[in-house]
Amino acid sequence: MAKSIENIVSFPVNAQRNSFFGALSSILLYRNHYTEDSPFFCGKYQRSCIRCGGCGDDLFIHKHHLGIYQYLITVTGCAYFWVDQEIGNSYEKQYIAGEFSETALDRLSLALQVSGYHYDSMQKGTEEKVLFDRIKQSIEDKRPVLIKLGLGDLWAVITGYDEEKKFPCLMKFRHSPQPNKDWYHKLSNLVFITDKYDSPISLPEALDHMIRHLNTGSRNKLEQKIIQKLETEADGKKLGMWLNRLNGLAIETRWHASECYRNTLAPMSDSERYKKLLLQAADLHLRFHDQAWQVWALLGVTPQTHYCIPGNINELLDKPSVRAELKALFQELFAIDRQVSELLQECFNLVRDESNQLFK
Repeated sequence: MAKSIENIVSFPVNAQRNSFFGALSSILLYRNHYTEDSPFFCGKYQRSCIRCGGCGDDLFIHKHHLGIYQYLITVTGCAYFWVDQEIGNSYEKQYIAGEFSETALDRLSLALQVSGYHYDSMQKGTEEKVLFDRIKQSIEDKRPVLIKLGLGDLWAVITGYDEEKKFPCLMKFRHSPQPNKDWYHKLSNLVFITDKYDSPISLPEALDHMIRHLNTGSRNKLEQKIIQKLETEADGKKLGMWLNRLNGLAIETRWHASECYRNTLAPMSDSERYKKLLLQAADLHLRFHDQAWQVWALLGVTPQTHYCIPGNINELLDKPSVRAELKALFQELFAIDRQVSELLQECFNLVRDESNQLFK
């Protein structure tokens, strides 16, 4: 006998390269009962969507999925990374407000806390039958399961099971649900999303966490390293590949942060000053995105190169003028991050003061 949960939106939706946040967003979309008719806030016009057609013919359920993804990647601080050293980790560290991890090893715990859900995590050390029975029960309860396979960055959603073959049915990145016979041998982590929190973390706490990620100790060191490499590195291919990895991650995640500010964070407070600051920060992230495209242009990276460096990268980076432009652009990108941090700090102060007034 096989049983499955239907109507779980697959991932990625739009520019979603992170399979952890993609899979988790699919689960939360289902658990929070989003449909094509669920109300949608339009960040562009700062109002509830009136279906004016300005967004084209994109499905609204996909817009909700993208909104959840952008919220999670932003409030966990992962949208501010230049290098994500922990992609592939099981993220088993618990989020504790007074502690901070530069690489966001607590992103699983924090993402579910801001989403309002408790969870249980189980690893391969548990007997296969025990894990499969727990998966069955979760599917019976209409609760999709988050699963990580292997040592890389492969997170998936368990949407069902085959009782006879003892296989769970997995929805992977860019794939529809399929039975998976190797699930236990490749298992790294199982996450069962359970009941709701009575009170998830506050907006000031989330903002504080975001600010910390924009002010990590390694950020200034990385900026100086980029400048130094542009001035001294003779191997154009090695330099180009490194800069492209940095730029490729940041260009996507800063766009997600901008959208999160407009669509989700700005409506969270009635303060017009707060909204104005968030929208200014969103505009800065869009400028970051545009300037990062200029970095790609100087590196010869385009959709036609599949966002990889071209064969003539040595020739491109042999030009002192190109290196000088790249240096100026990267300095501007780091300066934009600092400006966003200052705006978020103002938002944090406003929201914290609002919260304190309520409890006086």
